[in-house]
Amino acid sequence: MVASAGWSWAAFAFAIGLVCRSWKRAVWLAPAALMVAVAAYYLVKLGQGEFRVFDMAAGSRQVESLPVDWAGFIGHALAWWVAACVFGPLLGWAGTLARRPHLRGLAFRLIVPLIAMIDMNLRLPGDPELDGAVATGTWTAVRFAAVVACALLTAWALHTGIRARRTARP
Repeated sequence: MVASAGWSWAAFAFAIGLVCRSWKRAVWLAPAALMVAVAAYYLVKLGQGEFRVFDMAAGSRQVESLPVDWAGFIGHALAWWVAACVFGPLLGWAGTLARRPHLRGLAFRLIVPLIAMIDMNLRLPGDPELDGAVATGTWTAVRFAAVVACALLTAWALHTGIRARRTARP
């Protein structure tokens, strides 16, 4: 369920940038890793029967004998590969900038929690896939965790920034 949320993919690309030693490496490694992850995600969905063409007139036969909707499979994967190429470098670069100390890196450290809040606020109302209590509870917990993360990251940046200024005074 979480793998279908945009914020988790953004967090993946951001984390790659966070651990890369240089922004140049993060800019190409984040989209490359996202493209591999998208391929793995859709191959798993294909294996689960997500892209099978069901013949309603023939009734419910064995799923293994149903043909694969390759156009749907490739179309979905291609759309997300393009998104990986567009947003991956930006999120990887933001991950490298998030390592800046104190308030200088705060805006970049807040990117993933803010994406999570926006994604959950746009996703929850009226999404038929998320009508169940478990899904709604999960997404509500994600929203709450994102708000708490924003508050803690901001408080920590302010605290360390103030502390650094005090120790820098002669």
